Amino acid sequence: MKTIAINVPPNLAEAFEKADAERKRTAELYINAWLVDFFGNQSANERLFDIMKTATAEANAKGFNETELQELLKSDE
Repeated sequence: MKTIAINVPPNLAEAFEKADAERKRTAELYINAWLVDFFGNQSANERLFDIMKTATAEANAKGFNETELQELLKSDE
């Protein structure tokens, strides 16, 4: 990761500085996701579908199939 600096209103800077570590981490995750959407070449949906296609291909390559998935889902109920 690389750090960047952006200007924000003083009240937001103060709120961030006073937040606990978990709240700061959550804010950073949201901001990172927004920046990826804003500057990225793909929409969030396109990225999600790409991830799903990759995961499906990897699962198939390792012999995991739809029947096994359904069994796992049933056992989780």
